[in-house]
Amino acid sequence: MTRFRRSLLLLIIPFLLNGCAAYQNMNRRESCDKSIKDYTRLVRWQEAEKAAFAFVDARQRPAYDKAVESLRRRNVTIADSRILAQQCLSEKRTAEATVEFDYFILPDNRLKTLTDRQVWVFRESTKEDPEQGDGWKLTSPLPDFK
Repeated sequence: MTRFRRSLLLLIIPFLLNGCAAYQNMNRRESCDKSIKDYTRLVRWQEAEKAAFAFVDARQRPAYDKAVESLRRRNVTIADSRILAQQCLSEKRTAEATVEFDYFILPDNRLKTLTDRQVWVFRESTKEDPEQGDGWKLTSPLPDFK
């Protein structure tokens, strides 16, 4: 290999690696947006069990499942939801979202509003922890609908 080709190759490799990292971060950011929207939609439509299965971090699942059961026992009905803000820091593998839920608890029909501050992390399965799951996982608890 000539010196020119070797030098050219050494110049191109960092650009290729940088381009791959930027593409990966863009995909993570899009995946983050979708995860927050999908999770919020599932909770809004009283499908918190599905939301837990798909999006809640495995370490948070027992507490989350208890909170879901409490919602069901108390007849909490979510009428609407809004994502007020979200920030996906794909390079740091973290995200935050602020979501409002409008809800009522039967037999009372007064509409209440609750603000949920969500904390998300990007997880990738490893040989050491294959159960961790891939993708964006919610690490904050389900809010207490009082």
